[in-house]
Amino acid sequence: MLRFAPAASWPLLVAAVRDEFLVRPWDPPAAYWPDLPFVQGGRDRLAGGTWMAVDRAHGAVAALLNGVRLAPPEDGSARPTRGRLPLDALTRAEPIDPGEVWRYDGFHLLRADSDHAEVWSWDGVGFTHEDLCPGDHIVVNLGADRDEDPLIPHFRPLLQATLSPDPRPGKPTADAWGEWLDLMRGDGLDPTDPRALIIDHRIGDAHYGSGSATLIGVAADGAVRYDFTATPATPNWSEIAP
Repeated sequence: MLRFAPAASWPLLVAAVRDEFLVRPWDPPAAYWPDLPFVQGGRDRLAGGTWMAVDRAHGAVAALLNGVRLAPPEDGSARPTRGRLPLDALTRAEPIDPGEVWRYDGFHLLRADSDHAEVWSWDGVGFTHEDLCPGDHIVVNLGADRDEDPLIPHFRPLLQATLSPDPRPGKPTADAWGEWLDLMRGDGLDPTDPRALIIDHRIGDAHYGSGSATLIGVAADGAVRYDFTATPATPNWSEIAP
């Protein structure tokens, strides 16, 4: 979920939950990439990439949502990790060459700062780019603002009714984020409900669920507030220091 309001004192507010197979190892947000010293994000230990990252030097955020998994490429090559795409989105105007997108499994890639918010999407057939207009948006594994996902029509009015906070760095998380913490509790929905924000599912013998959550604010002057919890169902929020 994000609020993009270019004229506001905090033009970009992002609230995100990461869903993944819970046995997949990961590291909490930090600056893991030596070639990107101002970039912080959670790190997937298996592939080395990230699902969400913040560039503190430029006040920008990038996030990846996995899409459809495709058949192996006909040339026999391995599909590259999608976890590199948020890092590329923070360092390149075009995070992926359209001529090379066929190599990837499906994805939705968000990049946003105080002036601009955009989403690139690939579903194995078409590669699209969309500029998000000012306002509230929800991006899910189907894409941006797709009401086919029952989460969106349930949470859109809740997001729209949530007041914008003043998440200045250094304030206690509860004071910084206010009603956004209530929003991130998931409205009391059962974690198996198809509308749920915080999920908990069994897929065969595998446990798939919400493994972390993030709150990010970007101020008009480029300052960044970054909060994280590894337990979204019973959150213990902490601010990520620069």
